[in-house]
Amino acid sequence: MVLVDTSVWIAFFREGSSPPARKLDMLLEEGEACICGLIEAELLPGLQRKDRARLRTLMAGLPCLETATDIWTAVAYIQERSLAQGLGPFSIPDLIVAAVALRHKVPLFSLDKHFLSIARVTGLQLWEASAS
Repeated sequence: MVLVDTSVWIAFFREGSSPPARKLDMLLEEGEACICGLIEAELLPGLQRKDRARLRTLMAGLPCLETATDIWTAVAYIQERSLAQGLGPFSIPDLIVAAVALRHKVPLFSLDKHFLSIARVTGLQLWEASAS
């Protein structure tokens, strides 16, 4: 399983033939893509109506990783460690996505470069098509 970040979904709907969109298409075909509630909540309001319907259909068939109620402890810990190392601050939504991926031990597929910094601090695994 690979947790697919909002940035990748945006590329998928805006630039359907871009390399990230093709990588997501491959993950979808292989049944390896998953989401979490935050990603769905970030993504749906910003899409055009036709894309929202398509996304709802796609997401209905995807595993949705649980966001545990104690996620806030992990979010605070990641932010504290990052700041202590001179990185960040990072947005709370991005910290939640990272914490969910870490909790479920799945790699994250994102186009946002700041996840590289979060990965250095936490051991978050970032997905690349060549690595799968």
